[in-house]
Amino acid sequence: MKIEKIFTANQFTPTQWETAKDKADFANYFAAFVKSGFPQSGFTKKFYTRLSRTFGHIAYYNQGGFWDRFFTSISGKVNFIEKSVNYHCYGFSNFTYSDVERALQLWLVENNVLTNMYESERAGEKLPVAKIE
Repeated sequence: MKIEKIFTANQFTPTQWETAKDKADFANYFAAFVKSGFPQSGFTKKFYTRLSRTFGHIAYYNQGGFWDRFFTSISGKVNFIEKSVNYHCYGFSNFTYSDVERALQLWLVENNVLTNMYESERAGEKLPVAKIE
């Protein structure tokens, strides 16, 4: 998984517990994870721990359950991207990752990730294409 420097620390506000660089590192890892097709090897404990505290994922308190719910099927992956894009970012950026969530939402939309990911998955899984008559 190649991690590009899409996001920089100056885009984010540090919290009492984490630096702006920590936030940028998470955002860049998130983008790399998505761009790489959600590889299981990239779903580390550190990444899961932070991800479970963003985009309203707090209900998924188990790394295995989170993985099974979102990353083992195309419908799960689509749901993950949709949930990430549609989530209302709560809180102040000096206490939460709301600034990172907003930046990632913009990145997901601007890069048309949902459509690109779905088309790629559909081609790989040979899902039927609906015909318009």
